[in-house]
Amino acid sequence: MMNDVKQGIGLLGCGAIGRALALAVDEGIVGGAKLVALFDQDSRNARNLLQRLSSSPKATASFDDFMATEGLSLVVEAASQEAVRQHGAAVIAGGKHLLIMSTGSLLDAHLFSELSDLTRQTGCRIFVPSGAVGGIDAIRASRDTLEEVVLTTRKPPQSLMDTASTDGNTLKDIASATVVFEGNALEAVKRFPFNINVAATLSLAGIGPEKTKVRIIADPNAKGNIHEVYAAGKSGVMRFIMENVPHPDNPMTSHLAVLSAIETLRGACEGGLRVGA
Repeated sequence: MMNDVKQGIGLLGCGAIGRALALAVDEGIVGGAKLVALFDQDSRNARNLLQRLSSSPKATASFDDFMATEGLSLVVEAASQEAVRQHGAAVIAGGKHLLIMSTGSLLDAHLFSELSDLTRQTGCRIFVPSGAVGGIDAIRASRDTLEEVVLTTRKPPQSLMDTASTDGNTLKDIASATVVFEGNALEAVKRFPFNINVAATLSLAGIGPEKTKVRIIADPNAKGNIHEVYAAGKSGVMRFIMENVPHPDNPMTSHLAVLSAIETLRGACEGGLRVGA
């Protein structure tokens, strides 16, 4: 006899990516899940999203109200690295599972340790989608044999937000393909916190943020977000190239990143046979 009990999903962050995930649950694309709560620092985002849904989740006015929602069992973070830093520990300590979109937050060693300890204490799980890059399963499987991992990301300048710039604007004035960053994943995530979560995910699956090399190219001729992964070690050499279409509602994020989150949510809620996860 099938179990009809559904996971109660709470959405933390109701912007473009959060809306896409909420609609996927609302439309039944994610079996075994129901949307029960919405929370955004800007309450207008939650109210606007609520109007687009056929279900009636609770649009909460505060994080405490959000966590107190009846039936809430899994929180989907679709807000920012700062939201994970502010609320991640409270979610796990409160007995809820957590799916993290802003994986760059996990490169904070203190936060990573705190969340890991809480999962052991509570039995709750943290889910990290593979995001906008393929081959994460192969990287994870061979991590102990890898000697080098390099990520080269090419994006349109207008989709890159460089926090090191003096005016805080995008790199929109770049006229030709230009290398705007070379360093490790830890440095990349700090400088481009809204654009390069893929570097964090890759480093967490592989050899760590300090050893994972990252190169970012702003290219006005790029039609999408292109990620090339090179990994080499005793188990062999791997090369993955992803030419992703930007999400229609948020050019800073690849459409694949949203699809990956939806698939991860399916795995968390549906059970059954999962391939490569």
